Amino acid sequence: MLTAAAPDAPYVEAAAAVRGVAYRCRLCGAPVIFKPGRVRAAHFAHRPDGTCAFGAPMSVAHLAAQQRLAEALRARGLTVTLEAPLTGEAGDRRIDVLAWPPDHPAARVAVEVQASDLGADQIAARTASYQAMAVAPLWLRLLDFGSVRAVQTLPFRGTIWIERYRARAWERWAHDHLGGRLWFMDSGTGRVWRGAFVTAHRGRERAASRIRGEAPTRGADWTEAVQWADLELEGPWAVEDLRLGRGEVVGPDGKARRFAWFVPEGEEAERPPFQPTVRARFEREAAGESRHLEAQVDGDWIPATTDGARADWRTVRLTRRPALRPLHRR
Repeated sequence: MLTAAAPDAPYVEAAAAVRGVAYRCRLCGAPVIFKPGRVRAAHFAHRPDGTCAFGAPMSVAHLAAQQRLAEALRARGLTVTLEAPLTGEAGDRRIDVLAWPPDHPAARVAVEVQASDLGADQIAARTASYQAMAVAPLWLRLLDFGSVRAVQTLPFRGTIWIERYRARAWERWAHDHLGGRLWFMDSGTGRVWRGAFVTAHRGRERAASRIRGEAPTRGADWTEAVQWADLELEGPWAVEDLRLGRGEVVGPDGKARRFAWFVPEGEEAERPPFQPTVRARFEREAAGESRHLEAQVDGDWIPATTDGARADWRTVRLTRRPALRPLHRR
């Protein structure tokens, strides 16, 4: 836990705590242990026999992400509370980072750092709890990008391209129902990425066929892949270079939901839903159907050329390569 109660204060953050004070859990009132954080971030912990929901252990990366977000949002002038209690359809739990403008307390945003797995029903219920409280959630996937393999780039867009990303159920739900984007934080660097899922496909090669006067050719039958998605990542950005956007969007189930997103420095606060930037196009050929990726650049769709990623892709933004002649005009 990053917060506790002191005898003279109902809310104390571990970063400002001192030894020798009888701190207690803000939820259950049980005594907690202050750990000043020589190795990991300063935090509080329940005693080993504790059963409080606030006592669930968190990883070093999770605690660091919460602290980093709180500091960056406060630097932008927002009021921030860590581990704010939330009661709703998903049960009693805590909001990782709750923020709002001092002059507009009704415009509350909950930034939820999520590393563990969730079912689609669970995230839908948690999001419903936020809606009941008039809070806009921003789900932030905490992921060690050092574990990602086969990283490519889309040079005409200046973005990272990862094929066959095994998106979890909650990631797909948040992406599809809350604007068409999902935000990631690299647990290794602390930098933030904006992600978009593109439907992946599996190709099954068909037997070679011969057309009179031509060499034998092979086609492929393409089906949608349910095990994974292709992922485009824009970034990275330092948390300090991001501000919050807040709005409402109608999901594929027809329900309107308020939600929040990050707006990088220098960008306009684009209104949701966010439009696709990479798509698959299929062409019927004599021997089957072929799949081609296209990327949107300056309003035009062009062939999506890929390159290998540089060694420093996790910390240095790509320079966008000048695009070729547009293939299609929207």
